[in-house]
Amino acid sequence: MTNNDRPTKNERRQHAREVARQRADAEKRRKRRNKWFLQGGIGLGIVAIAAIIAIVVVNVNNAPAVSAAGPENMATGAIQFAAEDGKVTPVSTPAVSAKGSPSALPTAGADGAVTVTEYVDWACPVCKQFEDAFSDQILDKVKSGEATLAIQPVSILDRAYPGSRYASRAANAAMCVADNEPEKFLDVQKQFFDNQPAEGTKGLTNAEIEDLVKAGGATSSEVSECVSTEQFKGWVTKSTKLVTEDEALAGTNGFGTPTVVVDGKRLDDLSTVVSAIDAAAK
Repeated sequence: MTNNDRPTKNERRQHAREVARQRADAEKRRKRRNKWFLQGGIGLGIVAIAAIIAIVVVNVNNAPAVSAAGPENMATGAIQFAAEDGKVTPVSTPAVSAKGSPSALPTAGADGAVTVTEYVDWACPVCKQFEDAFSDQILDKVKSGEATLAIQPVSILDRAYPGSRYASRAANAAMCVADNEPEKFLDVQKQFFDNQPAEGTKGLTNAEIEDLVKAGGATSSEVSECVSTEQFKGWVTKSTKLVTEDEALAGTNGFGTPTVVVDGKRLDDLSTVVSAIDAAAK
């Protein structure tokens, strides 16, 4: 290359300026692309979040309703029975409002009748033993008009059925029957005690619970849906909390099931229930 072929100083300067300009244009294009991707990513993220929210809202709106109110025929927290034409018949009471609370000591019934209140956990082996021993005698007192009976389902034995919440689901089933087919309640309760799963197991599935409910004669679709959706899950928790925190119902070692109250007096000895009813009737 001769000296005449070499770029002049001005040409070198112009070339450097052109390279710098090209690099600056390339940097501007890179920044525009990054900005577009960032904005696009944010937009896509917003769209994705909106889609997720929409799905959640739809699912919530389509989910079965969980009642904040208590079941029908349990305005005091318990389902109540009295004599009618020589038969044990559920006492119809209004449903508890969402703001209402069940009473820890239900009262009901015919004038002059002795009020008997039982707090039972359908997963409780001692409750089963009590029912086997005294249920018929207590119901005879109700049939004769000497007594009224209130049964309040509670759930304190989930711990005995690890990981399954069986006691709570059984209590929900009790409330489902009380809400929809109260006349079948005692028959369904017998099914649950007769087929009570052993403690330490997983208890029964919802499908197996439904089978026992149907075996007791509560066959309506409303009961079935109530059991499968655990409609009264919140009410089970609420009413159980009220009962277990009531000092008047606590024994030496706190509250336990079954707890039986005759005319407002808690029995320390469950084997005296019949004699207690007779004494209160005098």
